[in-house]
Amino acid sequence: MMKSTVLLVLALAAGTVHADDAKKEPPAADAKPKDAPPKDAPKDTSGASAEVKAGTGVEKHEITGEGTSFPAGTTVWVWSRVTNAEGNIKHVWKRDGKEAWTATLKVGSKLWSTQSRRAISSAGSWEVDVQTEAGASIGTVSFTIQ
Repeated sequence: MMKSTVLLVLALAAGTVHADDAKKEPPAADAKPKDAPPKDAPKDTSGASAEVKAGTGVEKHEITGEGTSFPAGTTVWVWSRVTNAEGNIKHVWKRDGKEAWTATLKVGSKLWSTQSRRAISSAGSWEVDVQTEAGASIGTVSFTIQ
């Protein structure tokens, strides 16, 4: 009973509005935070997330040769440790902001690591976005090829 009372008091305190807060003007209708995803981007409702790294290999379920810049001709491995995703995920490889290739990868449990790789021969800026089957971004890594 005491825990319930304490939780109720904390919940009420968190919802309290101060007089100064009430005077603030709401943001403009078209204002959005800097890091807000585009309006049409799918939202992840599953609580899935991914730790994502780029390197020159994968050994014992971990990235090796991790880096943010690689010479042309390198096979770049993108490794992701996925939490709370079900079914499949996608590694969406983008060069200079344009989609270049997508790998669909199976997820076998609530905590799962997987990887994809590409031999990249020409210079450019690369990003690999890890997405749920619904297309929601759950992690990303960026690197350059020189």
